[in-house]
Amino acid sequence: MSKTTILLIRHADVHNPEQILYGRLPRFRLSDDGLAQAEMTANALAAEPVAAIYSSPMLRARQTAKIIARQQPDAPIRESKLLQEVQTSWQGTRWAELGPNANLYEPLRNPSDESMDDVGDRMERFVRQLLRRHAGETAVCVSHADPVMIGRVRIEGKPLNLQTIRTPDYPERASVTRLLFSEDGSLAGVRYERPAQELIKQYEYLKEEAPAEASGDEADSP
Repeated sequence: MSKTTILLIRHADVHNPEQILYGRLPRFRLSDDGLAQAEMTANALAAEPVAAIYSSPMLRARQTAKIIARQQPDAPIRESKLLQEVQTSWQGTRWAELGPNANLYEPLRNPSDESMDDVGDRMERFVRQLLRRHAGETAVCVSHADPVMIGRVRIEGKPLNLQTIRTPDYPERASVTRLLFSEDGSLAGVRYERPAQELIKQYEYLKEEAPAEASGDEADSP
């Protein structure tokens, strides 16, 4: 049996003119930049032998998954709540109020908020399910920035804290975190890929040059 590959993909850029932490709030769609980023990621994965595509229930993730699926006509799309965005009572707050180094986990603001361990538990549970369901195959999973990174850190067996999840490999929009597993289910390798890097670099450059009031989807939120 060949090795199993799980591709954890962060959804592409989101239309967010109010610059808020949108979390699980509904109706946050991909921006025009996000649509182009998702296309670039879909093209980069076109030759992958994808057996199935899984998506978070959030609109932005489902849109990203559908664009990827155009290049994978034989791969069914399924939704899973285990890929959901982090549950946080900070959602709806403007990023300007939170600041660039906001800590949504320590301490938890509300008893209903998810901790890093909560997110790690569900992401690891989902990965283990895929290892059984798609042994020897490739599965695509469209989720969100923190769940992707927390899931990766948990699978790698590292401690979960801000230092281990806020690294240079923190998932940017439409990025791919490739997890490769041996036949016994052990992690054999991890690779971080940025198919939309060129578009994102260009986009970030334009934001720096543009007036603040015209920056549009500026916040790089989860």
